[in-house]
Amino acid sequence: MSLLLVADIGGTNGRFGLVEFDAEKNRARGKINYTAERQITLKCANYADMATMIKACCTEFGIAIPDHACLAIAGPIENGQAAMTNLNWKFSIEGLRDQLGMKTLHVINDFASLAYAVPFLQENELVTLYDSNKSNPNAPIVVMGPGTGFGMAALVPDNGNWNIIPTEGGHASFAPTNEKELDIKSFLLKEQNHVSVENILSGGGLVTLYRALAHNAGVEAKAYTPADVSTKGLADEDDLCREAVLTFCDVLGEVAGDKALSLGAKGGVVIGGGITPKLVGLLPESHFLERYKNKGPMAGYVSDISIRLIVNDKAALVGSAAWLINNTPALKNL
Repeated sequence: MSLLLVADIGGTNGRFGLVEFDAEKNRARGKINYTAERQITLKCANYADMATMIKACCTEFGIAIPDHACLAIAGPIENGQAAMTNLNWKFSIEGLRDQLGMKTLHVINDFASLAYAVPFLQENELVTLYDSNKSNPNAPIVVMGPGTGFGMAALVPDNGNWNIIPTEGGHASFAPTNEKELDIKSFLLKEQNHVSVENILSGGGLVTLYRALAHNAGVEAKAYTPADVSTKGLADEDDLCREAVLTFCDVLGEVAGDKALSLGAKGGVVIGGGITPKLVGLLPESHFLERYKNKGPMAGYVSDISIRLIVNDKAALVGSAAWLINNTPALKNL
């Protein structure tokens, strides 16, 4: 048995897990275990760099540094160099591997890790929001989700494995489809020269929607946080917060349909991120599904594509484990 270190590291927290990889047990039961049975969370601000945090993590687990690891990070990775935007951490992947004495170190984007997890999640880790009964298992899947930002990636099947296509779909332009949304965009264009999907579908986007709706209603906006807007909106304690979260759900449906069309995602739409699971009870009251299918002559095309929601907030650890195991020859050949 080998211990594999997997992680999902954002600007605030680093979530670490240990996966017990036992090739003989996997063969006996006919499937691979990608679940991290032991997990801990560390505050990134308490550490000077990635190497220090990984060493502290292993000390917390009471283990030596494992030979094989995969880190999912919130930041760009190019030419073997990784950068944690919100932490100002930069490192060479090969250099970090050698510094820690590892045999294998993969570093992938955190949303790519979430996307890669989808085929390996258990049934109870996904909730069906819309079932067409017509999804094509051999077609691409689009994975998207509002959180701190708006992440998006495509999963493309490839001879029994999956290729991840990272995208910057969250930075595509926000496309209003009714008068209210045109007024929201008009308000924002007075503050910035480009309004993106992420400006609307994110934690900050909830506040943006609230501010815009308040302005257009001639009401002074209060200094609400994203949590304030969602909490008050869900509890129906504030009319403008309620309208903001309902508008958020409407736009999410619209964008999900747009992305499904753009990527030919006949394999399905999967929504992740930390916000949507909290708003899922509000979707039936919103126009989420109506807006999802509102694609003119392509309404039938989109109507054939199911939508699922990830409800496991540690799904990126599953993706990291799956990526590590399926892309490390030393593990595949055990």
